[in-house]
Amino acid sequence: MGIWGPESVLAQSDWRLDSGLTFSRFEQQIKTEVGGARGERLVEDTEFGLALLGTVRVWGPISVGLFAQVDTGTRSAAQFDHFDADNKAVVTGQVGGAFTELWLGPLLRVHWRTLFVEFGYGALGMRWDDARTDLVTADGDNEGALYVTPTVAYMAALGGGVPITDSLQAVFRLEYRVRYYDRREEKLANEAVHGTQNFTPFVGICWTPGGSSSDE
Repeated sequence: MGIWGPESVLAQSDWRLDSGLTFSRFEQQIKTEVGGARGERLVEDTEFGLALLGTVRVWGPISVGLFAQVDTGTRSAAQFDHFDADNKAVVTGQVGGAFTELWLGPLLRVHWRTLFVEFGYGALGMRWDDARTDLVTADGDNEGALYVTPTVAYMAALGGGVPITDSLQAVFRLEYRVRYYDRREEKLANEAVHGTQNFTPFVGICWTPGGSSSDE
């Protein structure tokens, strides 16, 4: 059994290209009873993403390359206020908005057969977030993108593939990212840093030019 496919696959390739989509949805609500009338949600978070990863095997089970990822969605949070005449929840103090996040950076993958772990670094990380107008610079600027601090911008993932053809696999990953944003064009006021971390599922396709690579 080879790293990417069965031994019967004769063609070999040390190159690999992964592309896929991510999606996550989270919400909280309050009702007078389970299954009761649905009112305004306390928390609502919807996110879509597109990822592209290209690697080349440099030694045995180790590959290196680059990754790019774009995420976009909406997020809102509020406090419960009261139930209306129809027993539907009414909220107050709602904050939120749309966001888009871009990540680019180097990638290290360690693989065994069709399983792998990945480690990435967000050399470039930018976030446009309508909900974060409270994060201002010393000059009071709250517009433009937020930028990741170089010291904390990491990605890790665990996944595996299911062969479709000699050159294609269906790939499933669970990704974890942690990052801190510390500036717009200038540093945030009071040397503030804005931390974000999340787990995200990934479903996509892996393509190995010329066929699946195999152990030697």
